[in-house]
Formats: sequence, structure tokens, C-alpha cells
Amino acid sequence: MGMVRDGFEIVEAFIPSELVNTALLELENSEELYSMCGVRNAEAKFKFVGRICASEFVQGKLKQYLPGKAQLVRAIVFDKTLESNWFVAWHQDKTVALSEKMEMPGWGPWSVKDGVVHVQPPLQVLENMLTFRIHLDPAGKKNGCLKVVPKSHEIGVIDQNEIASIVESSEVRFCEIGAGGAVLMRPHILHSSSKSKSGGHRRVLHLEYSNYQLESGLKWAASITKRKAPIS
Repeated sequence: MGMVRDGFEIVEAFIPSELVNTALLELENSEELYSMCGVRNAEAKFKFVGRICASEFVQGKLKQYLPGKAQLVRAIVFDKTLESNWFVAWHQDKTVALSEKMEMPGWGPWSVKDGVVHVQPPLQVLENMLTFRIHLDPAGKKNGCLKVVPKSHEIGVIDQNEIASIVESSEVRFCEIGAGGAVLMRPHILHSSSKSKSGGHRRVLHLEYSNYQLESGLKWAASITKRKAPIS
């Protein structure tokens, strides 16, 4: 079982406890406002994101699964609690964040989220991406951990009307994991999560990378965002 065969991999103790504690301390002292969807453009708002992205843990997996030059596409911090709680229906992550809108065959529809251009790219782009869900708190069934359908990324981009029947006839895996662990996955694997039924936080750093070569002049949004303060 693993990324190559099933489209996802669970790695316990992916980052050390020291780095987890650094991230939690910064989040707890942050003035960033949390929404139901978390904090977008996290690479520009939190110093710990840069440290984790540059770490041997992330870079090692990128070399293993995304040969060539992989770049950060998007970074989001989620914090699911009883007060800020949500259910996520079964879906695929099918959009990427870009520096600007540029008409290209097979790319669309387009949208803007938190001032950043988003678009659904061709399947080839999604197949050249890797998502890291790095857990800063333990995640289990009681606090709405990620659920996935193994191998569903092999189907390609799935019609919304077909998702329910695919899930019903497939194995579902609960990605229960400890603090510091990570779930690695292809973005277009079918996944969902339930509302939390327990107290406390379920904080996750969501990182998306790609080694797909964009059109000349076009960049991934994460490469152009500017930090509020230099990384120290």
C-alpha cells in the first residue's frame, strides 16, 4: 500500500515534535482571522510554513514522487474545532492557484479566492501534483479526520453525479494519524471529512506541489506571494 498503488500514503512522525511545537506557537500567537475554510496563502502569513517546506522531510518526498523541479502551488492552514466545524462532502481537488489568468485550451473554469486566481487545469497537471496534509494535532474519526477512496485518482476527473455511486461501491479508508504525521496524496483522489465531535483543535497544514511546466510568463501563485515579515 502507498502512494504509487493507492494514490495516498500515511506517514507517522513525518516532522519532529520541535517543528510541530514551533508551528502551534506561531498559530496561537497569530492575529490572522480564521474562517470556516481556514487561512489561504499561508506561505505568506506564517513563518513555520517556509521552514516545513524547506525541510528534508518534505523535500525528500518531493524527490521521490515528483521528479524534476517541484514548486509550491498553494498552502492553507485548517483548524477544525467544535466552534469552527464543517463537513466536507466527497470530492476531488481539481483547481490550482496561478499568478494570473491566461486563456489556455483545456484550462477552466476560472475563479478568484482571497485575491488569488484559481482554475481547473487538464488532468495531466493534476497527475503531476502531490498534496501534503501535515497534522499539527492528532486526527481521528471523532474529530473529523480525512477519508479517502484508494485508487480513485486512477479514474481521472470524475463527474459529480458519479461520485456517490463510486464511494458506495468502494473501500473507504480513515486517515487516522498522530501530531507530526502527514497524509500524502494525489489531489484528485476522492476524499472527504466529517464534522468534529470532540473538543480541541484539528490543525492541518495543507501543501500542494507540482512539477508541471507552466506556459511562459505564468507562475504558481505561491511563488509570487510576499511575506509580511522575513523568515527567521
